[in-house]
Amino acid sequence: MKNYNVTAIKSLLDTAKSALIVVPTMSVDSIGSALGLALALKKAGKTAQVLSLQKPDQNYSKLSGLELITDSYNPADLVVTVSYPLDQIDQVSYNDDGGKLNLVVKTKSGATKIDQNQISINNSSGTADICFMLGDEAPLGDKASIVNSGNWVYIAPIAVQKTWAKATLIDPDAPFSEIFTFLLPMLGLTLDTESGKDILIGLRVATQSFSVNVSPESFEAGAICLRATQPESSNPATAGPKAPVVEPVNLATARPIENTDRPVTPSFNSTAPITPNPTFSPTV
Repeated sequence: MKNYNVTAIKSLLDTAKSALIVVPTMSVDSIGSALGLALALKKAGKTAQVLSLQKPDQNYSKLSGLELITDSYNPADLVVTVSYPLDQIDQVSYNDDGGKLNLVVKTKSGATKIDQNQISINNSSGTADICFMLGDEAPLGDKASIVNSGNWVYIAPIAVQKTWAKATLIDPDAPFSEIFTFLLPMLGLTLDTESGKDILIGLRVATQSFSVNVSPESFEAGAICLRATQPESSNPATAGPKAPVVEPVNLATARPIENTDRPVTPSFNSTAPITPNPTFSPTV
């Protein structure tokens, strides 16, 4: 069992409502791990998306959550944020006034006026509340500028200092699937049937069915994922103790139980003759 220091990651995750997981270099290991994380985040009530500039082919068809993968990202998207109670807003619309875009926010009758300091404009909508980078961002090319804004967590098997990362997790020589098997429970996320299957597929490919680049933790991670993929009724980790089976007793045909506590009196046959042993010869 591995024990990572996840204090910084958990601090970012606990307050996040949305997550972006970026995979610069596509492999079954990295995509399976990213999807496993995304599915676990969605189960925890957070929105999650996986960014990969390469589209998965048939080699990835057995993975769950492929619909969460996108290959496009535009950091130039404009976001207008109004810090105002939603229940006081009646309608939001837009119009074209002389070739200019006007956004109209109509408040309900009696509501207070929206002040200028309650409005913020930014063009970094592509970054979610928390972002995970699985490996070096260089293969993203010009899209690598995505790391210039947002709360980034850098996870990789190679120790490289990333100044843009607010949290870092490095596990040398371990595939992503092994890292995430132990990381998810530490973050309070559940490894269930779908997320466990995705990570297990990645682990099997990364280790060539546990024949290369393996450690005791690799086999332990495989066992954890395998247990997660089992139905609850057959999973010993989730199934409760089996109740003993009690067969009904037919009192009409049942034989009474004898009292074995009473003393047993030996029985001697006094009429049987005592025959001496002819071979007995006393020694003087």
